[in-house]
Amino acid sequence: MAPSTRDPREVREIEYPPTPHSPSQEGRRDLDYYDAASEHPPSGVREIEYLSRPGTSHSKPGSNLGPLPPVARPPDPAIVTKPHWPPPRDDPELDPKDAADLISNGTPLFRGNIREIVGAPRGNYSFFVSAGNEWDEDTDCAAFQEAVYGDMSSATTQDKALERPAMCHAFGRYPGTVTLSCYVAGFSSILQSTGGGRIKVRKLSMIYVVDRLRNLQDRGIEENPKLLHDHIYNFLLYEPHRPNQNDYSIETQVSDLISALLRPSWIDFSLLENQVVSRFLRSTEPGVTNAFFHQLLLALELYLRIGVVRPQTAIAEKVSWDLVLAQRWLENVEIQPPKVAKEGSSSVSFGFKNKESQVDALKEFAWTLKWPNMHEVSFTLTEEDSSSDVLEDRSTACMAWFTGLILPGSSMPFILMNALTDCDPDTLPSFHDLPSTTPNVGFQYRGHTYWSWECIMGKVLGAAKGVSQIAGWLGPCISSPDLDRAEVAYVNQRKPQGNSIIKLSAADVRNMQASSDPLGPKSMGNYKTVDYDLIIPDSTQQTDTIRIERLNFAHAAPLMMDSPGGTSVHPSSPKAQISTFDASITFAIRHRSWKVNLRYDTPFIAAYPCSNGPHVLYNKYYYRAVKVDSLVEIENWGPRTVAIGESSSGSGGRRNSGSPPEHLTLNNTLDEVLVVEAFGVHDNEVFARAWCSFWGVAALVADLRRTCFACCVREAYAVGVAVVIVVDGQAVARKVGEEEVEEVDRKMEGL
Repeated sequence: MAPSTRDPREVREIEYPPTPHSPSQEGRRDLDYYDAASEHPPSGVREIEYLSRPGTSHSKPGSNLGPLPPVARPPDPAIVTKPHWPPPRDDPELDPKDAADLISNGTPLFRGNIREIVGAPRGNYSFFVSAGNEWDEDTDCAAFQEAVYGDMSSATTQDKALERPAMCHAFGRYPGTVTLSCYVAGFSSILQSTGGGRIKVRKLSMIYVVDRLRNLQDRGIEENPKLLHDHIYNFLLYEPHRPNQNDYSIETQVSDLISALLRPSWIDFSLLENQVVSRFLRSTEPGVTNAFFHQLLLALELYLRIGVVRPQTAIAEKVSWDLVLAQRWLENVEIQPPKVAKEGSSSVSFGFKNKESQVDALKEFAWTLKWPNMHEVSFTLTEEDSSSDVLEDRSTACMAWFTGLILPGSSMPFILMNALTDCDPDTLPSFHDLPSTTPNVGFQYRGHTYWSWECIMGKVLGAAKGVSQIAGWLGPCISSPDLDRAEVAYVNQRKPQGNSIIKLSAADVRNMQASSDPLGPKSMGNYKTVDYDLIIPDSTQQTDTIRIERLNFAHAAPLMMDSPGGTSVHPSSPKAQISTFDASITFAIRHRSWKVNLRYDTPFIAAYPCSNGPHVLYNKYYYRAVKVDSLVEIENWGPRTVAIGESSSGSGGRRNSGSPPEHLTLNNTLDEVLVVEAFGVHDNEVFARAWCSFWGVAALVADLRRTCFACCVREAYAVGVAVVIVVDGQAVARKVGEEEVEEVDRKMEGL
């Protein structure tokens, strides 16, 4: 079916005559062609003034997108009302029971929860949100392709995970997206761990440490509390003076071990820069490796005692990370009996219980990303080349990955990618040891680009055809002529500024369910059917006028880490020699070129699925539906900035894209949701995401084969997201033909 020629809004064009110094933009335009905060755009540029039209939205009275009276036109054909709503009944009102059956049956309920951070000053919270039930098979979360990837999380539920955000609920169903819980967790309080332990630790020899580690690995801790007491205070800790010196309780030992591990001299594994454990396992710095094993021994002693007796008080976050390290050590590493060398000295060797699984997971990672040099990587992983080191000795990242000694958190995707590039003999030195502390990174390699899940280029290109997301990386994406055949690139990306994204507070999270209830306000009593509309976009009305032309990378000075919202390479980083770029994507739209700068690091949220839909939408959830190619005419959508005393639904006028003046205050509410219909080719959604990055607005991505129009609009209201991008399910899975080709390639690997 041909695309609809009817725009979702009526427009009025205002032509500014060109001046000799301001040539016309005809033929090619950038989305940042002028500063929207200025009083008038440059001459030669057309300014679009929007007129509301009934049938395309629940338009809010006084909306600033409808300054003129609405034009009398029939409803937009892209939005259809089913004939079975309202339901046939004599009474136009529904009692609460009937309303629950007819309106909210099968709708996700967005329930926010807050938890005070242990040991933090009052008023510091962690935020959580749930939309369905734990037993739901269909959620907004992408499943880990390999069980090994689940090690990037410390728990299977978000409220029990130690890392923030909880990586078990981080990756959204669609490439380049995150889950609702991951988005909400990003507004939690951020606190640094502080040391405060008073128990003194005895000096230990490495021979004793290794021998004790092997004994704990083979036999565990002693069962007699007195033997445990004598061992810990005769060899590990100085026993503090107590009124009862015959206290042999395990609870007391647990308390003293926690205090000892809180000393600031130990490694703080809660910090992202310390989460590559292999750095300390094979450090060349004097004393670092010995101190690591000493700390590991204390952590193991504590971990095994906690398995017998639970501590009476909450464990500090820093010590909790030590316990995770102890658990991962027992699960993956074993110390083998010492071997006597020719000189009479002994050497210690380690065994890695899950190395084979780690190798298989790395292969799956490379295959999913369609790694260009897969043949060489596969040969390296066989360890058949006698002249090469064993896999775990190739690099720090390889030791971390193939030993399985990996801490939860966002460092694991970088360990995995670094291990892959270290196993590819053709990658450049700049590809190795990419730091997880600068996640705005990607690279071009042999005709494809690959991007971190935290890089805005990856978030936008995740919607492109053929792009997969696995373990925090996206690819293969299209290449760019601005990058070398093999080049690493950091992308300048700023945090959204001003009021473009609503900052969720504890009160917002508490009231999340009430602000997005499918029935509307609970105080309504009975519910009138005329207050609800059944809205079904027609996905056959597709837009076929948008195509990606190219990726653009312009050399730029890196943003400083201490700049507000800046994300780039720190000048003192050893990776500072890697080029930093301002990134943009050029699209062909209606036979014209539009370059969209990816200015802001905006999140994209995978919409939670619903069942028994489509559902009806309460008509006070205001929205405005537009075709994706109409975004070129929309400026700076988002929560409004209002003057003190001004109503949030004030008079019309073009929005201001600049920072709010000092005499203005933010109205922390969502006035209206922009619903972008990106039906058709994958490039439509790529353009919609790029537009959001340009203006710095977060967006919800909804597949209407898994959720409905009403539920995704309500979810946007639940978390204050101003844009919803709806697609028709083409990006959910690759075509069968592509899967068959990949399966043939995998089978040919062993030939």
